[in-house]
Amino acid sequence: MKFDMLNKILTPYKNKETLIQLVLLSAWVFFEYSLGNKFYAVFMIFFLLLLIAIRPPAFILVAVSVLVIVFFNTPIINTVTELKRSNLIAVSHIKPSLDKIFRPNTGEEVLPVQVQQMLSLLRSHHISSYQVVGQFTTDGLIMQRIVESAWPIKMETTSSYFFIALTEINNYPACKLIDQKEDVALAYCH
Repeated sequence: MKFDMLNKILTPYKNKETLIQLVLLSAWVFFEYSLGNKFYAVFMIFFLLLLIAIRPPAFILVAVSVLVIVFFNTPIINTVTELKRSNLIAVSHIKPSLDKIFRPNTGEEVLPVQVQQMLSLLRSHHISSYQVVGQFTTDGLIMQRIVESAWPIKMETTSSYFFIALTEINNYPACKLIDQKEDVALAYCH
C-alpha cells in the first residue's frame, strides 16, 4: 500500500523534464539554506511537497512564488525580529527606560558638541535670552539645534549675551568674556 501511494505521487514526474525541474528547485532550496535563508528554504520544501500533492494551476504557482520571494528576500523577518528583541529589552528593563524619559535634559548627548556647550553656559549663568554670532551662524544645524534645545530661553536680536567661537572672540572688542567651554565663549556685549 505504501508503494502504491508513492507510485501515485510520482507518476506525473516520470518524464525527464519534470525531474530536472525538481532537481533545480531542490538545488535552489539548498543554495538558499546555505546562505542562511532557512525560513525560505523550509517554505520552498513545503511548497514543493504541496505542488506534488495537489498540482495547482500555473498562475497560482507563479503568484505564490513571487509572494514568497518578496516576503523572504526583503527585511520583513529581520525587522520583526529586531522589533521583538528591542521591545523585550525595553519591557524587561522598564525602570531605566522610564527614568531616561522623565529625566530633565534627556537626549542632549546627540546634539552637536557646540550646542551642548552653549546649553551648559546658558544654564550655569541663568541667561534669559541670547544671540549666536560669527561662524556659528553659518552652520544651520547648530542654529536649529540651539533654538530647539534651549527653549524656553529664546534667541533674540536685542539680547546682550553672545555666543562666539573662541577663535573669533578678538573680532568683538566691545564684548566682555563671561565664560567659555572648549570652543564656545559666552560674552556680554553692550
